Amino acid sequence: MDARPAVRSWLETTSPGAKVERLAGDASSRSFYRIRDPSGATRIVMDYGEPFDDTPADVELTRIFELAELPVARIFEVHPQDGFLVLEDLGVSDLETAFCAAGADERSGLLERAIDLAAGIADAGTASLAASVRADGPALDADRFRFEMRFFVEHYACGLRKLDSVTPSLERELNRLADAAAATPRVLCHRDYHSRNLILRASGDLALVDIQDARWGPDTYDLASILRDAYIEIDESWIEPLVERYRRARGRLTDPDDLPNRLAVVSAQRMIKALGTFGFQAERLGRTRYLEGVPRTLERLRRLLPTHPATAELAKRLDAANLLEDPA
Repeated sequence: MDARPAVRSWLETTSPGAKVERLAGDASSRSFYRIRDPSGATRIVMDYGEPFDDTPADVELTRIFELAELPVARIFEVHPQDGFLVLEDLGVSDLETAFCAAGADERSGLLERAIDLAAGIADAGTASLAASVRADGPALDADRFRFEMRFFVEHYACGLRKLDSVTPSLERELNRLADAAAATPRVLCHRDYHSRNLILRASGDLALVDIQDARWGPDTYDLASILRDAYIEIDESWIEPLVERYRRARGRLTDPDDLPNRLAVVSAQRMIKALGTFGFQAERLGRTRYLEGVPRTLERLRRLLPTHPATAELAKRLDAANLLEDPA
């Protein structure tokens, strides 16, 4: 067992004989372990690596999601001095795994469930966030989106793709995209709403993990994240019906007629941001599995960007820098 001494000590005291499995982590610095008791019952330890004084975002956001009756892992224990949480084990089958193993009809059904859940986050989740201690908390705003565009330049364009720099005209278009994405109605966003963060439970229902970055953001952000998920191949013919399903599922959708335009802008920003994340994870942290998402993301950007007035010029600038071509 390679867990920290604090975690080992707790486990030896509370669950002698339990088996411990280290799990693949997310893009954060946290570590995760599945604890299997001799009885067969399982729990998850989320280890922050050090003690914490304030209430972690995971705890605050779990309360917000639970108040909105959104499916997240229950928190069984909080150990601030030892720096870890004990959570409900939601299972081992994520949406990516289930989607790739399913037939066409079942895939469509899985996506419909994901769309319905995204709508629930945007409606019930927004009301819950507005009534919480995080009502004035962080948001995906223009400053954040501009930072993410700089992150793309640093870690994808200049990092993974080895450019010395990008032109001022490309930087200008990236900032225009950031500002346009931010100028949309705000709701609660999971922020990383993709198939690896949606767990398919034994009941067939979906549940959410990796919620620690949830915050205010564009009302199409989670929708864009799942429809342009870098880890699964979604048939383009499904996009419009799924967008319409989201429109119908949302009880409080601002300006529904403009939804496709808002979605296009936010999708472009979201995918460019994802390229920056892929570059950072691969180049700086050696997590090369993130490179799997690059070709699919580039192909979708090549289709999307030239077709919308808000992103057509950006398409030209990225193409001139050879940043829309698959580096492989």
